[in-house]
Amino acid sequence: MSLTLWAATIPMMIAVGLWPSSAATQELAVSGQTPLADTQEIELIYAGDQSVPKIIVRGPQPANSFVSSSHRPSEQRVNLLSSAGAGQPVGSCQARHEQSVPPLLVRFDHNGTSPCGFVWSLQQTNTPLDALSFQALRVRGSTSSPLTIELVDDSAGERQHAVVVGGIAGRFDVEVSLAPAARTIDLRRLTQVKLSVEDAAEVVLEECVLLNREPTILPTPSLGFWYWDYQSAIRDPDGMVAACRQDHCRRLFLQLPDLRDSDQIWAAYAKLFPLGKAAGIELFALDGAPDMIDHPTILTDKLARLLALLGSGELPGMQLDIEPYLLDGFPDDDTIFDRYLATITRVKAALYGQGRLSVVMPFWFTSTIHQRRPIAFAVMDAADEVAVMSYRTDVEELVAISEDALRYGGLEGVPVWLAMETTRLLPERHVLLKRERNPSLADGILDPLRRMLTLRRPTQADRQGKDGMWFRIHHHTTVRPERISFADRTQHEVRQAIHHVFSRIRTPSFSGLLIHDLPGYRGLQE
Repeated sequence: MSLTLWAATIPMMIAVGLWPSSAATQELAVSGQTPLADTQEIELIYAGDQSVPKIIVRGPQPANSFVSSSHRPSEQRVNLLSSAGAGQPVGSCQARHEQSVPPLLVRFDHNGTSPCGFVWSLQQTNTPLDALSFQALRVRGSTSSPLTIELVDDSAGERQHAVVVGGIAGRFDVEVSLAPAARTIDLRRLTQVKLSVEDAAEVVLEECVLLNREPTILPTPSLGFWYWDYQSAIRDPDGMVAACRQDHCRRLFLQLPDLRDSDQIWAAYAKLFPLGKAAGIELFALDGAPDMIDHPTILTDKLARLLALLGSGELPGMQLDIEPYLLDGFPDDDTIFDRYLATITRVKAALYGQGRLSVVMPFWFTSTIHQRRPIAFAVMDAADEVAVMSYRTDVEELVAISEDALRYGGLEGVPVWLAMETTRLLPERHVLLKRERNPSLADGILDPLRRMLTLRRPTQADRQGKDGMWFRIHHHTTVRPERISFADRTQHEVRQAIHHVFSRIRTPSFSGLLIHDLPGYRGLQE
């Protein structure tokens, strides 16, 4: 279960003296099928002492809608009418606000057939409003014609609308959940409130507030482990269960056997589920690999085989750990996430409601946009629960990088597990090159036809050539494993960190912590 340090929130260091001298040359083949003619960025990832890096190429990058500086109110109740006095009409009508707030009084003189609107900004110093922590919108007032109230975001540079209250008329006092709106827009980037009418109207809006109520009941978080060696589990099932119970484990995720394994192995694997249940342990089947988004029948065939052995109602759930971002062509290939989401949907359907579907995803999925939405939120809409690879040894950092998934899970009712790493990792060095128009400043040249990247300073002949694409080092990042994994810590330190996380997170979506993995944790010194 690799983290991939793609989008890892680690300070960058400007590359100085990181490149070989002009006399040194390294040629690297760029694999994949994606055309390279529009390449704008090349990322080289070196693990440990590796001399040949993993290569990621990217074309022109669209603006990412996620901006961490969105204004996030700390109050439990936020008045959205405070800036309504500066609102403006939109559409084929005249809209006049004739009274300062509160309340807001708007008269609509409708001209034409299209809806007539009035909008006002929610931004502070051009910063969007982050409303993901709020559960509901309450509006109160009156209207002489049917009124629709919408929230607007600016995801991916294209304005989107979410109907929050529609078709109200006369005197109204309503409170609506924001959960449906969160499936249409990014509540972290609200820019406007919009009032719309189909006819002439007089609208009085006395109250328009976001509400965030503290949960009255919080679930007790649990502890779980990943376990990949199903052969070992089959050989010593009592040992696996005893190890889990000794560490107060309530959930185990155990790798599914290979389809080519014998019927005896599959039968022995299936017998582990009633054994876990008798011990008070939820045992989830576990499987996934990047290329399975192109071969989902591997997953569904395995699941069908297991369900046939178990019978109805005996499988607590299945977890997918696919990591599609490890495929060649990512992130330029937009279809990768489409195939990924389709695979999740297909596996959930194959469960036939006989168990829950859990999906593993990295924390940075909340800031990765696909089809104008964070891919994390699309995954959470499709799954029954998620496990976030929040691999950090600093608890405050672990909480911070997981917060948006926890907030979305709280709003949509999706349980969220967070994760800690205990296995040994290699340090990773990332070098990002960006397109350079001036060859004299370049550090490498890409031949898009031969799919060959040559790393060296340009020669005079290179400067006169016209076939290559030049790239310059933009920055260099080193990721230290001790920041991500507890591999060199003790079990006591891990337990302290677990206790800290359990006491730190107070949200109804937080289900517990998953440790990667059971042998790694048991191998730590006490």
